[in-house]
Amino acid sequence: MSNVIAFNLAGCQVKPTKVVENKTYFKEGAHRCQVLSVSNSSQRQNYNGAPYIEFDVVNAQGEYGRAKFWAVRETDAPKSAEWKKNTLHEFLTNCGVKDFSNDIESIKAAVGSWVNICFTFEEYMTVKDGQPVKRKAVRYRWSSADGAKIKYDPKYNKPISPRDEQEFIEANTMNGGSVAPVIGSFDEKGDNLPF
Repeated sequence: MSNVIAFNLAGCQVKPTKVVENKTYFKEGAHRCQVLSVSNSSQRQNYNGAPYIEFDVVNAQGEYGRAKFWAVRETDAPKSAEWKKNTLHEFLTNCGVKDFSNDIESIKAAVGSWVNICFTFEEYMTVKDGQPVKRKAVRYRWSSADGAKIKYDPKYNKPISPRDEQEFIEANTMNGGSVAPVIGSFDEKGDNLPF
């Protein structure tokens, strides 16, 4: 063993490894989920939008989703601020959180818990590679405690109207030609939507 040399790890320079996973995201509906992690908008590079807290969740089938809660801002109307607080508080309570004396610790306490979550969808139009594209975002709607009942109701979905879709296509079609919309969802391979 005289040929053994110390690693000298303090002098190593290692580049971060980028882990790419092909995750399957669940569709709208009621799902029993485990909370995997929590993050917030301040952790996203170059993000300047409205602040939020987001919980990554997975259901028993191994499908992933995210439950996003908008942060209360000083400019929020009192009714809006109250709704934001109550929505997050209800979710955390349904995750089994009992101590709300420290906001950060209360939010972290949800990680690892199981909760029932109802997700609905919202369709929207965007442009990808110069072409109008219809997308579908699956969003948190409400929750219930693990073991309690939860029911999905499609009336809360928000499909884009044919008129709005057509107006978007006409406004975003190059050279006045017609383009058949491409229907996509956020779980397509290579699609990096933030929700």
